[in-house]
Amino acid sequence: MSREAELNEADEKTFAYLKEHPKGVLQSDLWKAIEVDSRTCSRILKKLEDAGLIAREETKKDGTRTYLITVVHTSQAVDPSLLMAGEYIVPCVACDEECTVEHCKMLEDWIYELVFDELE
Repeated sequence: MSREAELNEADEKTFAYLKEHPKGVLQSDLWKAIEVDSRTCSRILKKLEDAGLIAREETKKDGTRTYLITVVHTSQAVDPSLLMAGEYIVPCVACDEECTVEHCKMLEDWIYELVFDELE
């Protein structure tokens, strides 16, 4: 079961709002933005924090203590096959050329290989 599966509608709405603000949101502003009272907001944030979805960092705004709420980005393993076309790995992984995607011969060749593999 995913961490988000246990969230109710208010939790999901709050988490979605936070994901739209990658630099974070002050808790003192958040409860107004999501249209709940501060106590309800605190409970939602506690649930999201316990689920490992957000981090709360104490800060001050106008001399008053509040928290900066940010979404925790968890890294997920990348399927190595997504970097492969046939027996060839995407050249951009180890490329040190200063090129543009539109004019990269190595990338173009890799894409052709990918297309040909799909046709087989």
